[in-house]
Amino acid sequence: MIKGIDVSSYQGRVDWSKVKPYIDFAIIRCGWGNDTTRQDDLYYERNAEECARLNIPFGVYLYSYATTLDDARSEVAHTLRLIKDKKLLYPVYLDVESKRQMNMRKDDLIEIVKYYCEEMEKNGYYVGIYANLNTLRNNLDSTELDPFDKWVAEWNDRFTYNKEAGMWQHTSYEELPGIRGRVDGDIAFKNYPKIITDAGLNHLQDSKLQYRKGEKIFVTGDIYDNVDANKITTSVCDKEFTIEETFEGKNAPYKIDAGYVKAEEVYQKK
Repeated sequence: MIKGIDVSSYQGRVDWSKVKPYIDFAIIRCGWGNDTTRQDDLYYERNAEECARLNIPFGVYLYSYATTLDDARSEVAHTLRLIKDKKLLYPVYLDVESKRQMNMRKDDLIEIVKYYCEEMEKNGYYVGIYANLNTLRNNLDSTELDPFDKWVAEWNDRFTYNKEAGMWQHTSYEELPGIRGRVDGDIAFKNYPKIITDAGLNHLQDSKLQYRKGEKIFVTGDIYDNVDANKITTSVCDKEFTIEETFEGKNAPYKIDAGYVKAEEVYQKK
């Protein structure tokens, strides 16, 4: 089971080092509505930086208020501005639940959501739609939205959505060390990091590291005690390992079970 949480400024200052042992991923609110810095989530940058530092795979969501295509264009710009320098191993979601949207004509709302999703795809991102079960079954029930992944909010011990979905928000009462108060709990049905990486989405290829967590690699050279490569602990020749963590910009950016290795000492056999 792939377990995660979704957070926003409502959770305040999260101690991600305490949270990490209990989750496989996080979905972080980047902001809400139109493209203005006043509507950026107060803790977005810190949450994203901490997840990146601790190698917690994450995605984002934008809380939508769009009722016109102009609003949707602004929400696309808002999202792109906030994620342009992030390495997202999980999707970018549009959160569709505001009261003003629930009062719209169904066809108009579908047009807006479809526009947002198509624009995010044009920009190279894996996009999805977040909504509760009732909204997906009524307001957003359209074949036009079937191509886009769904993240379903159904606070229950059983998942009953009858269409394809990639993620389930199963509770709003998760309690974890490092978070004051409650937080939403999620279950992913898909291996998003693999799907997104294999498809070349979310601009992950811009990373300077050639290999990623979970990949099998061979090492010929020294193994160090930490990412700064301060001390050699052993040396190996043509030995296979699995990458446990990666650390962008470090002297020894790949962590294996024997320690840390430099990029030039890591390779894969064809």
